[in-house]
Amino acid sequence: MCLLPHTMHMFTYLFAAGLAFTTAPHHPIHHRNAPPLAVTQELKKMQPACEEEGATCHQWTSLLSDKAKGVLDNVLTTVETKIMEGSKTKQRNRVLRRNSQMDELYLSAPRNSEGSDRVFITPHIDGFLGWLPFFTAYRCVYGLTGPHETVTIQPMRDPDEQEVNVGPGDFTCFDYNREIHWIEHRAQANATLDDRMVLKLHFYEFPAIFSYIGDAFGDANAQYNFFARAAFLASQFPDKDIISRLIARGINGITLFGGSAEAVFGYMNMGIALILISAARGKGQTMLTIAGTCHFAVYILAFVFRSVRLGMLIRDAVAMKSISALLLTGTYAWECAKTGVNLKSFAVAVSGFAFSAYAFMQLGPALTYFGQELGQVVSDPVTAFPYGTVPHPMTLGSIVGLTGLRLHPTYGPKFHANYLLHVALYLTVLGLEVTGASVPAGMSYDSTYTEFMKFHQDAGNVIAHLFTTALGVAGVIGMAINYFGLNPSLNGAANDAKKTGAARAMTSPTLIAFGWSWILVRYTVPDEDVAYLTVALFVVTTYLVSKLQWSYMTCFAALAIGMGGQELAHHVSGEMPYLNSYAEVTPEAALTFILHNVWLLPFEIRAAVNVATAAYLPAINEMGRMPFPQWLDNAVGNPQLAA
Repeated sequence: MCLLPHTMHMFTYLFAAGLAFTTAPHHPIHHRNAPPLAVTQELKKMQPACEEEGATCHQWTSLLSDKAKGVLDNVLTTVETKIMEGSKTKQRNRVLRRNSQMDELYLSAPRNSEGSDRVFITPHIDGFLGWLPFFTAYRCVYGLTGPHETVTIQPMRDPDEQEVNVGPGDFTCFDYNREIHWIEHRAQANATLDDRMVLKLHFYEFPAIFSYIGDAFGDANAQYNFFARAAFLASQFPDKDIISRLIARGINGITLFGGSAEAVFGYMNMGIALILISAARGKGQTMLTIAGTCHFAVYILAFVFRSVRLGMLIRDAVAMKSISALLLTGTYAWECAKTGVNLKSFAVAVSGFAFSAYAFMQLGPALTYFGQELGQVVSDPVTAFPYGTVPHPMTLGSIVGLTGLRLHPTYGPKFHANYLLHVALYLTVLGLEVTGASVPAGMSYDSTYTEFMKFHQDAGNVIAHLFTTALGVAGVIGMAINYFGLNPSLNGAANDAKKTGAARAMTSPTLIAFGWSWILVRYTVPDEDVAYLTVALFVVTTYLVSKLQWSYMTCFAALAIGMGGQELAHHVSGEMPYLNSYAEVTPEAALTFILHNVWLLPFEIRAAVNVATAAYLPAINEMGRMPFPQWLDNAVGNPQLAA
């Protein structure tokens, strides 16, 4: 079920702003498999009960006969296998379990836009536990009938999976708590059915080291689903009474608002923007530096690493670009309100940005945001003006617009550093587009990690590496804090009470680390467990270093000890350093060296998690499973649990 706490979605996502990085599985699952005839026939026998009032209908699979349940088990095994392959469950030391208490037969009626049925044709997220890190719940829609005219829309996917007609034997899986989706009625030339019948199958996944609490997560999703089902049934037919009408309107209104916010901007992007804007402590130009450049990071990381889905990239890029545009407009307008409008500056800025916007409309979002480079869009060269006439019109227009802002007599000098930064970043993106520079497929995160682990098999070496690398990272973070003037002990802001107040007003390095590390891992680290831990380590390390106010000497010492400690760990363990395996003067070796350093901390975190799991999992399994209260089983009539 998808229902009301979409308001809860918004607040819980923003409250736990760094705890969930994606809105869907890293490897979306869409598959075709032969439909099980026995299940189809038996479920069709149940279908008339669903059709009594011609609306969306749900029935528990626990009502099936033992024979049909046996066939259904084969379906579950097939889907389960595909999820584990796509999410690399075993390789990442995770556990996937079935959540059969939620499984149901579902008859959709996308033409019914009355009552709570309207929820399904509105962009929505089914669950609300997406703010919990490390845990994932899957809902899989397995087709039983067709051809029909019901299409599942999944806008955050690549183009070939954004609109899926789930026919007999097809199935698609998505993150129950994070992925936006809805259904629509689409006329199909070969359709013989107006609606569709599917199985909704459910699974949940968690790190093996969390086995004690993993089942409680599955139960929490089931209890929410039961609550949502009860509310849905109470409001499905709003003409029955005023209570049903009020519940239906509340559900549909909340769903529309919550779903639209995720589809258009994204709760994660809201969290990043709020964190980075808050870090600036109200200073306009600082906001422009640390929050107004996020879209460049999205462009660069997506182009270089090419591990993001196009739908998600377009949404994120537009969201972050809009933040930058709002900050530029706001700071410029504020200055104009104080000192007056400069017509030359205004005319140049408007002309440049308008030209860039026109070029964007001619090219379209899919081609603008690297759909062709990512291999998701096939298109002939765009020749409509300004393309074919003006080289790189979007970049040129944007730089002209920024130059217009720089021409303002009072805003310009304040904006100068940001002007140079933004122009440099635009030219960097342009350079990538011209050269096509990207990480080769054979040097992906997973393949590089496999090579890295050949030299990190000893548990002592792995743990020592994690601590020494963290120490070295702390040294680098300290140097950055000092260089950008964020250490009060170096700029005299902590010498007396008055200056202590000034220190509190300084830009927050901890919030900057939170927001920017979140962006970096989101587009470079496909291992979500490691992504969460990497962000946490960066935030904690930055907080400690900023509080301790390390001097440059301390920072250099930490870096030197960290690097030396790594070499010592290899020497003691007898394992050759990974660096020795590619110590050649070749372009490939140079790229390997860069990737080795970019992914060093995530790799070592994953290796340490694997060591900890192997050491402690037997004891954790002996603890059993944490119970979760079952409140609503009888209320929704699922005999599988009510019994």
